[in-house]
This record gives sequence, C-alpha cells and structure tokens, in this order.
Amino acid sequence: MNQSLTRGKIACYGRCGTGKREDRSGARGGPALAHDEAERPDFSLGAVVKLTGLTDHTIRAWERRYGAIRPARTPKGTRRYTPSEVARLRLLRAAVDAGHRIGDIAALADEALEARLSMVAEAPSSSSADVVRDALERLDPGEVERVLGLQLSLLGPVVFAREVVAPLLREAGDRWEAGSGTVAEEHLLSSVTRGLLGAVLRSAARAPGAPVILFSTPEGEPHEFGALVAAVVATAAGASVTYLGPQIPVAEVADAAERAGAHAVGLSAVTLASDAVRAYLAGLRSRLRPATEIWLGGPAQVRAVDGVAPLDLVGLEQRIARARRLPPVRTTAR
Repeated sequence: MNQSLTRGKIACYGRCGTGKREDRSGARGGPALAHDEAERPDFSLGAVVKLTGLTDHTIRAWERRYGAIRPARTPKGTRRYTPSEVARLRLLRAAVDAGHRIGDIAALADEALEARLSMVAEAPSSSSADVVRDALERLDPGEVERVLGLQLSLLGPVVFAREVVAPLLREAGDRWEAGSGTVAEEHLLSSVTRGLLGAVLRSAARAPGAPVILFSTPEGEPHEFGALVAAVVATAAGASVTYLGPQIPVAEVADAAERAGAHAVGLSAVTLASDAVRAYLAGLRSRLRPATEIWLGGPAQVRAVDGVAPLDLVGLEQRIARARRLPPVRTTAR
C-alpha cells in the first residue's frame, strides 16, 4: 500500500493541472472568449459528463439558466469545453454538494468558489474521513465519490492524493490484514480514487512541446497508485503525460514510448520481487532508445540498474523541469 512515489514535499502545484484559468470577471452573457493553445475547447459534452459526474441536463441548465460557463460551439452548434471549464464545473459540483445553491454561486469566479469551499474544509478533516469509512462499510460508491470529489476540488490532485487518499488506502489495507475490513472495501476505495485521479489526467491540457512521459507498473505489479500519483504530479509540473495503466509488458511499453516520442518512462514497483523488477527494467532498457530515460519509484528494494534513475516526487519534478528545456523527441510514424 505504501508507494514512495507519493513521498516528498511538492514545491509547487497547479490545481487540476490546467494551468492559469481564463479571466472570469465581467458578465457571462458576453461574447465567447478566444482560447489559447493550452485552453482549446476539446471536450465534448459526453466527455464532460464522465469527467465531472454531472448529468448532461444539469450542465446545460447551469449554462442556460445561470450562465455558469460559456462553452464554445462548433459550426454545427455542438458544445465544446476547455480544461478550465471542466475544472470549474467540478468546483461548482463540489460547492453544490457542500450545500450551496447553484443560483447563488454560478456567477462567482473560481477563486471565490474555492473560498466558499474552504469554509467547508480547509484541510482533510477527520469528519470527512469518517464519512468515507462509513460509506465504505456500506459499500456505497456514490457517497465515497461525493466526499472524495469535494476534497479533490478543494485541495488539488497532489495534496488530495498524498494527504487524503494515501492514508485511507493504507488504513483500508491495515484493516483488511487485521480482519476488521474487507477486500471489497479496499477495492471500492481504489476504484473511486482511480476514477477521480484518472479524470484529472484526462482533463489536463497538453502544452505544445512539453516532454512526453509514459507511466505504468512492471508486468506482475498490480499496485498502480504510486504510478498514478506520479503521473498527476508530472502533469502539474508541465509534462505531457500518458498513463498506460498497470502491468504493461515490456514490448508494449517500448512500442508506446517509440510511437509517442517519449522523453521518459516512469514506473512504480511496490510488491514485485526485486529480481523480477530488475529483469523487467533490463529488458525495457534494451528496447528503448538510449536517450529515453527510465524513472523508477516505489518501496521495492531494487539494486542499481544501468540506465535507470530511482526518483521520489521531488526528483520527478526536477527531471521534468530539465526535460522542458530540451528539444522534443521525434515520434515514429506507423
């Protein structure tokens, strides 16, 4: 349960990985704003429904009735949303879940919404954790997602992952080992967490020329939370991240890295035996371009492997900062 890719102090983090938000001052009924490259309206209404947990009816109503957002339109009139608008809808949902009426908050700037939410919880609270525990015992995924979604909107993905989810996952594992919890509870928490952080990655804007980083776990390593958190941190640090999921075979990772023009492959190893990790790393190193780096995190004790850099989250941010100053890697066309 304990992944060292989640250790280390984070010096700077942009909420939800969307960078600077558009200026929301002034009337919402005015003309649609032009979007820069990092704020292209790429998300369809269906995608926003999945990313926010709101229904399409609610999103349209908040737009038409309250002017909460102003999505762009295609020539045929189809709505398209920017990463900032997706993040704003998550904030609005969190505020409504916390008891605010949409009519009272729809015109507020994002900063004012965050201030309203800070009155509910300025940090991960014991009461919120208790609500999550109770919901897990009842196997109520909707309530688990509601409470954790509120914390995510308030704290941002990195703090949320390190200070809310990691302790809850450790506790769920400890309770299962002690016989006071169930595998179902632990898997439910993992599933909801994976969905929330996965939505953060999917909604993150990809800056042109940003270093491409792939994240996964070695084949045979099912614990993906460390890799998932590292992917979120890398996104916030300015990387263009592709999260492949856990247990990807060496050949598939190497092929994906070549096709994507990856600067690096980030891996997390938790319970996999040291010899298996070393064999996987050696096989991957032999298949990647010499310039493609391999970054390894996690508590698994692995002796040094040539061409592999052990990293915590601080080291991860430093590597990405350096990579952003390098020219992009050319991709291989198929």
